[in-house]
Amino acid sequence: MFKDEGFKDFIMIYCKLALLFACLLFSACSSMGDVKKIDAIYYQDSNINGAYEYAVKYFNDDFLWAFQSGILGFQTGNFSDSVKFLNISETYFEINAKENIFQSTLKTLATILVSNGMFDYYGNLYEAVFVNYYKALSFMMLGDYASSRVEFNRANDRQRRSKEFFADRINKINEALNNGDGVYGDDMDSIDSEKTFQSMSSIYTSRYKNLDKFRAYSGYVNPMVSYVSGIFFLLQNDFNKANDLLKEAYAISQKEKILDDIHLLNDRKQGKNVDYYTWIFIEDGRSPKKYEMRLDVPLFLLNYGAFYFNIALPQLDSGKLFYSKYYMKSDMKSTDSFELLNMESIIANEFSVELPYIIMTSLVSSTYKVYLQNILSENFGILGAIGGAAFSSASTNADIRNSRILPLRFLAIRIQNEDVPFRLFGDRKLLYSLSFDKECNKLCLFSDNIVYIRVLQNGIISTLTHSIRSGK
Repeated sequence: MFKDEGFKDFIMIYCKLALLFACLLFSACSSMGDVKKIDAIYYQDSNINGAYEYAVKYFNDDFLWAFQSGILGFQTGNFSDSVKFLNISETYFEINAKENIFQSTLKTLATILVSNGMFDYYGNLYEAVFVNYYKALSFMMLGDYASSRVEFNRANDRQRRSKEFFADRINKINEALNNGDGVYGDDMDSIDSEKTFQSMSSIYTSRYKNLDKFRAYSGYVNPMVSYVSGIFFLLQNDFNKANDLLKEAYAISQKEKILDDIHLLNDRKQGKNVDYYTWIFIEDGRSPKKYEMRLDVPLFLLNYGAFYFNIALPQLDSGKLFYSKYYMKSDMKSTDSFELLNMESIIANEFSVELPYIIMTSLVSSTYKVYLQNILSENFGILGAIGGAAFSSASTNADIRNSRILPLRFLAIRIQNEDVPFRLFGDRKLLYSLSFDKECNKLCLFSDNIVYIRVLQNGIISTLTHSIRSGK
């Protein structure tokens, strides 16, 4: 029934490897943290300490858990541990950046047999930028400004190299699609490649239309990183670097209030402005997360015609907004926040880059599983057919891993220090109160300050304050 004995041998090897990789998959899953569980602890329970304790159990597993441990370490005030975990996550990312993952024989074969989810998660570029960003913030909170400078510089340098990064990534994906990825290319003549490619294009067009609207940020540059870095360098009196970063943040976001910071920079550079200010940075909402979408699609086999088979693909939701408007109010005036970044755009941009490869690999994977079911049915009857179907069902999974604890939006408010109470509102709900004093028991009246806040649906779960001693 099959074309030649060589193909029969391939199927038998496939069956053995399928069993091996299934064992590896379930072994890996048993040792990895559950992204849905940390969702529940962090968002539903608003239990930041519980989420931190859960994440650190798995920080050595891969990029994702080291990354989430690092962010949660920052939010809980464990700044030294935050740096340690983020260093580990960066190591994972750098390993992946050097590896040609689309030409890795082991990974390609295993992806066909099972799914991408059995492999370590090495991270996306936007997450790697946040590695350096949160390290910079942790060092700043520790008062280690020299290390903070280094990490802010690295975060911005990583962003500036994003164009090169994505050009290389897209080239690898196109090469993998065009060449059959080398590993299974010799057997692609058993598949109607043209119709399979048409299926991929049809799925992309019909199921991922929403990705077309995510083209907000040129070059994948995150304006929040540029802005916070610019403010840090401004408060360190590094006016030239601050000027470049603030102008970059303005060019991308077009937020007029950034011009106020540029005016302040120019005044301080000339020794004119002796007032002190506080910047409140707010992280709101839940960033887009991946979920599994299952589809019945035709798989075109030249020897057998078309089969309809279920495939699993990742899909992105839109994230979740917790409060639409933030403002800081004192007895005399009210100051609105301004949004610097919505994560939906950056995450969807990166997701769309690899999506054609993900769809094509899923189609090829399902095709070989159809072959498996046929050969098992012919050789072992109904038990073989049931076994093949069971394996296919169990091993058809979308890789839905991505960071679950990043916010949907980053916002900022700047206020001038005054010896009066200030109150932060989310919509009309009072979220936080702050005040200044000369002794710096709370926030320093005669020093610039940074307040970093993480807001969930039930209110604030993390508030970090730091007075910048720039010596001006």
